[in-house]
Amino acid sequence: MAIRILENADGSRYAVGSYHDGVFRVKAHDLGAGHIEVSGVERTCWQELGWTAGQIQDYLDMLADPDHQSDVDKRARALEVAANRAKTRVRKLCKAMGADTLMTLTYKGNQQDLALCKAHLKEFVRRVRRVIPDFRAVCGFEQQKRGAWHVHMATVRLPASLKARNGVLVKSWNVLRAIWRSVTKAHGGNVDISARKRHSQRTAARIAAYLSKYITKAFEEGDKWSNRWTKFGDVEVPPPSTSVSSTRLMRPFGRLRWSSWVVV
Repeated sequence: MAIRILENADGSRYAVGSYHDGVFRVKAHDLGAGHIEVSGVERTCWQELGWTAGQIQDYLDMLADPDHQSDVDKRARALEVAANRAKTRVRKLCKAMGADTLMTLTYKGNQQDLALCKAHLKEFVRRVRRVIPDFRAVCGFEQQKRGAWHVHMATVRLPASLKARNGVLVKSWNVLRAIWRSVTKAHGGNVDISARKRHSQRTAARIAAYLSKYITKAFEEGDKWSNRWTKFGDVEVPPPSTSVSSTRLMRPFGRLRWSSWVVV
């Protein structure tokens, strides 16, 4: 239960406490390609607690106690909230994009500068768009045990081959690997590509889950204000399809359509 201390117009104070009444605020995101996410938050109500002036003062003194909640605890909580928000954002972006391919950009050398890694990634995407103009991706950064950075990248199915300047068709992953190495230069580089095959389990949802787990790890290990992920291209999450409040939701038979949800 959360507690708030409020003040009347005459300066007197009173305490209120929160409780849940079983009514949920439900949001449904239709991310396309059959991916729908539903989240629900139970409604919070407030009621007066009937505390005496002494009880209210004791509670305020406890909050003022520096040992009640340290700055470290507050920062840890804020970091946890930010990590969960970023993780959710990355997961929804991958689904909305219809991601079906995972790429990992690595260094052969022990390149430990995150800012340089981000610069290399930006230049890599710029050069890739010369051969794949509509290239889109959602990326997360991870540091290996040896200290070197690498990039996990979710994207949409890449073409099997690309045409070189001389007109010869070259396997796309060889082109991408050559582009990454041309960017990393002396640091060396490699590109691992895992594309979804027919009947495979590498769905957009699984790719989203795979990539988003690195976001939490990056928040735990990264610098306070560093960006743990980024995106390239026109990738946006649509707004919630609907928002309803009810004590119970009934899913209709047949194909799921959010306009058909029944409040009972």
